[in-house]
Amino acid sequence: MAVFKSMQVLVITLVSCCVRGCAAGRPLSDTNAFTPFQYSKFQKNFFVAWSESNVAAVDGGHTLQLSLNRKSGTAVSSTNKYLYGYFRASIKLVSGNSAGTVTAFYLSSQGHNHDEVDFEFLGNVTGEPYVLQTNIYANGIGNREQRIFLWFDPRLKFHTYSVIWNHKSVSMYVDNVLVRVFQNNEVHGQPYLTKQPMGVYSSIFDASQWATRGGLVKIDFVNAPFLAHYTNFTLDACAIDETFAILHTETPCATPTSSK
Repeated sequence: MAVFKSMQVLVITLVSCCVRGCAAGRPLSDTNAFTPFQYSKFQKNFFVAWSESNVAAVDGGHTLQLSLNRKSGTAVSSTNKYLYGYFRASIKLVSGNSAGTVTAFYLSSQGHNHDEVDFEFLGNVTGEPYVLQTNIYANGIGNREQRIFLWFDPRLKFHTYSVIWNHKSVSMYVDNVLVRVFQNNEVHGQPYLTKQPMGVYSSIFDASQWATRGGLVKIDFVNAPFLAHYTNFTLDACAIDETFAILHTETPCATPTSSK
């Protein structure tokens, strides 16, 4: 009987780890409130693009948690696509040794000649700073990477990252500080982001080939799972009816939204 009870305890412990995410002694979250994505408030405005098992709501359901482990990272996409607007998220990055990881918040359309606006946070070894890389694609043309060192440690608490996109420019902010502007210079023959509705994405993935010191430092999965947290999403923009847009030259709002 004692052996049977011990086996019961072991089975319960293993099931708990599978559901909540035990690895190397690190809990999946710092809070006990853990909700699968499909039962969270985030499923109203987002869907899981890949690896739903690595997505959950924590902190009483108020925070979206993305996890990277040996098997996979993950990504979440907005249900709607937008043409112009204000997009914001508060993000707390992976703590400890995050070398080889990339956490991202970005806008993107689909296809070879896609448009894209990126916040990419390049992980680093413990004690070394994160690097913020921004990039912009217009009609499939990128190679506009810019890197900066943040003036704070983005692992310690949430900070806000936002994009204002209109017909004149794309402006990118960190805690309401302007860090980049991309102007509309179509009049001079430079492509701009005017015609392709974009979705809003949050993701974490293994980028050992290039993220840390040009790929010299690889990810160490002994430290997995790597956890990134997102909250306070704002999608203050016009959702585009893409079917209508295909049949007409104009692209009116299908539904004005402000998703928080």
